[in-house]
Amino acid sequence: MKDVIVIGVDHGYAAMKTVHFSFPTGLVEYEHEPYTQKDELEYGGRYYVVGSGRQPLQRDKTQTEDYYLLTLAAIAKELKAENLTEAHIVIAAGLPLTWTSGQKADFKAYLMKNAEVEFTYKKTAYHIYIDDVRIYPQGYAAIASFATTLKGVNLIADIGNGTMNTLYMINGKPQQGKMFTEKFGTYQCTLAVR
Repeated sequence: MKDVIVIGVDHGYAAMKTVHFSFPTGLVEYEHEPYTQKDELEYGGRYYVVGSGRQPLQRDKTQTEDYYLLTLAAIAKELKAENLTEAHIVIAAGLPLTWTSGQKADFKAYLMKNAEVEFTYKKTAYHIYIDDVRIYPQGYAAIASFATTLKGVNLIADIGNGTMNTLYMINGKPQQGKMFTEKFGTYQCTLAVR
């Protein structure tokens, strides 16, 4: 447990995404062990079935425990892929572009509220230490490694299921006054087409 593992988590409205996994954000709580043990999370004496349905569109994802619990499931999936059940973790998470500055501190505190966490996912016990949480603007990560080489005017668009983020770049520099987050993603587009 000497090494710290960085786990990137995209907290989408329709799906949670990590480098190796994507799963629906639905979460159903049970007081007792549910009849189905598929994608079962046990935390704090409660049981949750992960992955059925999706989260409603909400501007502040810290208002319920849902995204915290979904983050635990995402971490468990990544640790299982590495054959680990105990680890020190740094979570790298994103927020919509224009929400980042206003929600960064709260989202970090929300994900770090327990420095040491014990939980069970799919009948496997996990013991993790959340050493840090880093919050980044969504979409920008896709161009961060080469952003400074961009010439002229460029438009970065991150179209998710619940939000669409756009960012104007001029000669490799983000334009603070020209970044937008719209609550209009592919889900809303699909409904409008129907």
